[in-house]
Amino acid sequence: SVNRPGEERTGVGQPLEGVEILIVDHQSFKPLPDGECGLILIRGENVFDGYLSKEADPFLEVAGKRWYNSGDLGFLQNGSLVLAGRLKRFVKIGGEMISLPAIEDALSETWPPNQDGPVLAVSAKEHADGGRPQIHLFSSVGIDLERANQALKSAGLPALAKISAVHQVPKIPLLGTGKVDIQKLDREL
Repeated sequence: SVNRPGEERTGVGQPLEGVEILIVDHQSFKPLPDGECGLILIRGENVFDGYLSKEADPFLEVAGKRWYNSGDLGFLQNGSLVLAGRLKRFVKIGGEMISLPAIEDALSETWPPNQDGPVLAVSAKEHADGGRPQIHLFSSVGIDLERANQALKSAGLPALAKISAVHQVPKIPLLGTGKVDIQKLDREL
């Protein structure tokens, strides 16, 4: 997608010619109306056919068409795509989608990054027995559970966005891109 010269900039712009975008509910995969946030599906001649390994098929069949599941969340606004985050960085608790980056942003107001990078990261652990997912905070600066939850409350986050446990780590691990290595942190759970 691209924002075209001379037109109002909205999100990441309108799809290129030959590219279709469909926004669906991330659980039922039912198409959503414009303006409603959901999972972004993409199709077009420029979209790859799939991975060599058939184990990880990123395609879905919706309305009789084959769509690439981007794993991103967003919505369409007057034909333009607006990104809202990654599905993996959201957790559903009590029927509400909780943004893990929003929790990190709220906590970073009190515990900002230092010269070594971020001092905190959050992850959610789903329960195999179907119980309520728990939000875990990883910190390299010794954040107290009660103070963390008070900071979230003060930032206006919903009561469901509550930290269940704090894990002290020597340093928040980063990927080569500079993003937090959430998978490495998750292995510690």
